[in-house]
Amino acid sequence: MHGPIASIGGWTFFSGFLVALILEHIGFIVLSKGMRESRKSSGESAAERFRGTIVNPWVWAGVSLQAIYYIMLLGFLQRLPVSLVIPMTGFGYVLTAMMARIFLKEHVSFNRWVGVLLITSGVILVSRS
Repeated sequence: MHGPIASIGGWTFFSGFLVALILEHIGFIVLSKGMRESRKSSGESAAERFRGTIVNPWVWAGVSLQAIYYIMLLGFLQRLPVSLVIPMTGFGYVLTAMMARIFLKEHVSFNRWVGVLLITSGVILVSRS
């Protein structure tokens, strides 16, 4: 590994960043599950929908995982240029598509997979600069 990533630990950074992305995207999946559940169990009024969302444990778990990710992201932004860190988060789209397919049984179209591949290609290019 070379460039700015190598200067802060190379593979150690990369593995920490991957853990952060996994937490973020598990958070997305869990949050999506919670929001779907709260939609089914809450009433018609805005207040009932809000209450159904706010008391749902899946929503809280998703928000908590997202919060952990953002705390970790702050650490990465302290050490690396934002022009490197934020594009690298694009790899998370791969995780989201795979997890949505596996855990939420969502259909991920061919065009979406092509888009994910293009984003991943861009992440690889940016991370090697």
